[in-house]
Amino acid sequence: MNTAATMSTTVTPADTPDERALLRDAALRYVQRDYGFDARKHSAALPDGFSRERWQAFAEMGWLALNLPEDCDGFGDATDASIVAHALGRATAVEPWLAHLGLCAPALIACRVQALHDGEPAAAQRAEALLRGLAAGQQMLGLAALEPQGRHDAFDVQTRAHAQSDGTWRLDGTKTLVLGGGTADTLLVLARESGAPRDPTGLSLFAVPADAAGLSRRHWPTYDGRQCADLRLAGVTVPADARLASPRHGWAVVEAALDHGTALACMEAVGTMSRVLELTKDYLQQRRQFGRTLIANQVLRHRLVDLFVAIEQARAISAAAIDRLSDTPQARYRAVSLAKAFVSPAARRCAEEGVQLHGAIGMTDETEIGQAAKRLTGFANLLGDEAWHLERLEAAS
Repeated sequence: MNTAATMSTTVTPADTPDERALLRDAALRYVQRDYGFDARKHSAALPDGFSRERWQAFAEMGWLALNLPEDCDGFGDATDASIVAHALGRATAVEPWLAHLGLCAPALIACRVQALHDGEPAAAQRAEALLRGLAAGQQMLGLAALEPQGRHDAFDVQTRAHAQSDGTWRLDGTKTLVLGGGTADTLLVLARESGAPRDPTGLSLFAVPADAAGLSRRHWPTYDGRQCADLRLAGVTVPADARLASPRHGWAVVEAALDHGTALACMEAVGTMSRVLELTKDYLQQRRQFGRTLIANQVLRHRLVDLFVAIEQARAISAAAIDRLSDTPQARYRAVSLAKAFVSPAARRCAEEGVQLHGAIGMTDETEIGQAAKRLTGFANLLGDEAWHLERLEAAS
């Protein structure tokens, strides 16, 4: 497998545990003070499905620059990004942070590194410009990798890229489940230059303006409040430097980006699970039945303990996946698939327990527990479900 997506980049991690603790405290304070449940409902009701004003606040706090190269206005590393992912998970945030920092940023970083290595300055400059725009909150992006027939297999690509005589590229095909794609200014489209469907070779990555002629998109909300889009490319023409990754590196770049996004999604889910536990514990302490609080029931306390244990296990395996993101491709995707295969069913069970212990009120959209349960249920299938990741692990063994 090509090493394009694992080449080192220059980032500045938090130098001390104290600095990382400051980031964690600041992120938690923000979601508790400024991103409560009412604020989330307000953002979700906006035309874009999220708050542009809040997105700019993320940029001002540096949350859109985490794990980006320092010379692209970035700082920190994947662990720092996971801290913010955990905090946003607690808020069940609707802003497309995961789409940008989890998927698009890693892809662009790898494209830029590889383009510089291969002597393709125009592609490197375009990737760098997109990264700078992302960090400043001025460039909205979406990674268009998945297609309807592929389900979770992003390498099952029928979208075609044809080199034209004038040096431009023509793209034709369909993409689905593009996180953040409905509001993206630029879409990173995985297309096939050569080879058959379900062949991970012959794939390239292109930067396509959202207003390009021949590109149509359908913006729709997911079950858990995220925003997605379906794309149709019919004779979309882009310049030569729009090809950010060639067939030698395209799949390696996208596979690594999907692993980054999956690992951060796991940590985001841990944040949501932690919030479900807090909400459920508070409810059982306040709700009275037969003259005493529900928390006095030993069986219910044991169920809370089981939830706590599952959350801490999910936290540990997600942190291990984050730590392996800069490792070899084999070590990386094994750690990520192990994490997703564990956290997906754990998240679903956490959602079920939270709703059941709340009773009928836990089924309503008007409650925070109801929205958190939806987020965890949606996460179970996001970027590959438990069965798909177990199959991936088996194929790699």
